[in-house]
Amino acid sequence: MKKKSPARAGKGKPAPKRPGWMPDLPAAKSVRKPAKKPVRFQDPQAQREAQRYEHPIPSREAILEFLGKHGELLKLDALAQGLGLADERDRDALSKRLAAMLRDGQLLQNRRGGYGVAQKLDLIPGVILANAEGFGFLRPDAGGDDIYLSPAQMRRVLHGDRVLASVVGVDHRGRKQGAIAEVLERRASRLVGRVATENGLVVVTPDDRRLHQDVLIPPGKDRGARSGQIVVAEITQPPTAQRGPIGEIVSVLGERLQASLVVEMAIASHGLPHDWPQETLREAAQVEPNVSRAEIDGRLDLRDLPLVTIDGEDARDFDDAVYAEPTADGFRLVVAIADVSHYVRPGTALDEEAVKRATSVYFPGFVVPMLPETLSNGICSLNPKVERMCMVCDMRVNRDGEVTRSKFHAAVMRSHARLTYTRVWQALGEKNAQARAELADVLPHLEHLHQLYRILAKARQRRGAIDFDSREVKFRLDKAGAVVQLGAEPRNDAHKLIEECMIAANVEAAKFLDKSRIPALYRVHAPPPESKYEDLLEFLREFHLKMPPHAQVKPKDFSSLLKKIRDRVDAGLIESVLLRSQSLAVYSPQNSGHFGLALDAYAHFTSPIRRYPDLLVHRAIRYALARGKPDAYTYTPAQMAGLATHCSNNERRADEAERDVDERYKCAWMEKHIGSEFDGVVSGVTSFGLFVELTDSQVTGLVHITQLPNDYYHFDPVRHLLAGERRGLKFRLGDAVRVQVLRASLEDRKIDFRLAAEQRARVGSDRSKA
Repeated sequence: MKKKSPARAGKGKPAPKRPGWMPDLPAAKSVRKPAKKPVRFQDPQAQREAQRYEHPIPSREAILEFLGKHGELLKLDALAQGLGLADERDRDALSKRLAAMLRDGQLLQNRRGGYGVAQKLDLIPGVILANAEGFGFLRPDAGGDDIYLSPAQMRRVLHGDRVLASVVGVDHRGRKQGAIAEVLERRASRLVGRVATENGLVVVTPDDRRLHQDVLIPPGKDRGARSGQIVVAEITQPPTAQRGPIGEIVSVLGERLQASLVVEMAIASHGLPHDWPQETLREAAQVEPNVSRAEIDGRLDLRDLPLVTIDGEDARDFDDAVYAEPTADGFRLVVAIADVSHYVRPGTALDEEAVKRATSVYFPGFVVPMLPETLSNGICSLNPKVERMCMVCDMRVNRDGEVTRSKFHAAVMRSHARLTYTRVWQALGEKNAQARAELADVLPHLEHLHQLYRILAKARQRRGAIDFDSREVKFRLDKAGAVVQLGAEPRNDAHKLIEECMIAANVEAAKFLDKSRIPALYRVHAPPPESKYEDLLEFLREFHLKMPPHAQVKPKDFSSLLKKIRDRVDAGLIESVLLRSQSLAVYSPQNSGHFGLALDAYAHFTSPIRRYPDLLVHRAIRYALARGKPDAYTYTPAQMAGLATHCSNNERRADEAERDVDERYKCAWMEKHIGSEFDGVVSGVTSFGLFVELTDSQVTGLVHITQLPNDYYHFDPVRHLLAGERRGLKFRLGDAVRVQVLRASLEDRKIDFRLAAEQRARVGSDRSKA
């Protein structure tokens, strides 16, 4: 038989099918042995990508593996060639995937266009936290200690930018020092500030002092704004190491900051998306306003179950409804949550905008919602007496407050009543006859919920969850947006009842997802950072209070201390310091537990109308209920990690915007009370004076050292003490004082107090006795 020549061997046979993509690498040459078969680089996620896309390309995992093994940075052409992507369509898809990986901090692109694996280059992705003094910090996406950035490093970035940085040293205080390697994502381009003219140049000085660089406005881009006016500016060219940011003025807000402008300024300053794209509105308008018979088919029917919603008086979107009934060994608890995942599908314009916003932002009298109102206040909201789609967690709770079993369902329900915390508490706690008569139809079920709450509350205490019993500051505005009332609202058992029901459902959702291994977002809360905890121990020593060393601290230690100080006059102050010592809770694709709640598993399941992570949790649960396999799920673990970072950052942005508005409204309120006197507690001691928090409103202001009785004062930072040299006058944390409002500035967000005449007289009397 004639031997085939090596060149003709195998000719005419079809090439074997390869799973996914497997680019050929050069075969080793040999003069004595036949050439080895080419090494094939196989995508471990080829099957998943093929199921998700009509024209699959290499997965993120495969790209990272390929670049890591290659050992050098590769440009797009070389990378596409190495991955065997010759088709223009595939190259375009690869380019988009690389851009997403750059944004998420998985890759770095150098100035020559080469892509490399960020982790292999020892680069850390994170968010810039700027200080008004010019320096800043990198808050790593993965958590851990912040990294110090010098003013020179901060010249090319602004507060809120996402960057890749490397650790280049440690300073004398033991802090890691960093250098910025690449800017991944710029903060929102808009900001609010005042116009200033300097040497013929127009600049905008940002209202947010953390944006420490003025924005240069080129000629013709100032919209006629005059020096001193408040404007919204858009950054068109970000800062570089050589110059500051360049921009243009997009609107003029006025000469003087007024309360009616506060929310508008916050939206612009924090870059909150608030205008709806036309395609998003079109999709929202196409959603049927009523549940159809076809949609109900295949769902668990809970329309006859007397589920109720309990929310604040001003709530307009209702995420959750609850029901409880006694059983032989405890209670059945049903938590029904709006099924937003039925209406908002991945890849739609509605979903893209929801991802972009990631959370609703709540201001006094105004909401920037995550979803259009036709959904958030309409078909998705569990409004009373109408059919609604829901996801249900049906639990059995024993008499020790432990959930012994749970099951999730896609269901249809009808809320039997829209209740408020105030009215429920009047009926249950105050036994108000009128309230009980008004709620007669659902009162037995409310009493069952209250009985269950007591059991769950005891279980919470046993496991040692930290219970910060904070009060929410409420503002009432007039039609013009001016503050007409301010007060701190205490929480009652109606608030806590709903909270415990939601925690129970969130725990079961986390356990269910952890067991199913479907990629989702968990709500994780790490123990306090060691540096913050050491500061806390030092603070507590001044109050003769103790906590275990950092390595041994448990949630129960915080809980025990809170119980111990509850009746002290300085309890509010100590509680606020304990709260500030905690880590930030974040979203993560890994279930790492929740320190504050003393839980091993926790996820956000209960608010999909206003939080995108909850919507992702619903999608994962629905997929698991349909017996979907993790490898074929819509989201990869890498995508979920990117979404975790994005949602955590947007949550912080929303918190900052809400806090900004609250601070300004407090100033607006105190402007009306200049000369008035209030009781308060010293909440901070510095070398330049005392910070005092008012007891009733939780408004904080400064008693400057010049407003204290005339003396030479010495500041003791360890004992948090300000002591007069000649007359022995002392002020320390937790001291009760009475103050008078001296001035309040809405623009500077500053309130100044002085000691009230009564307090000054008492101080003088004490000195005369000394």
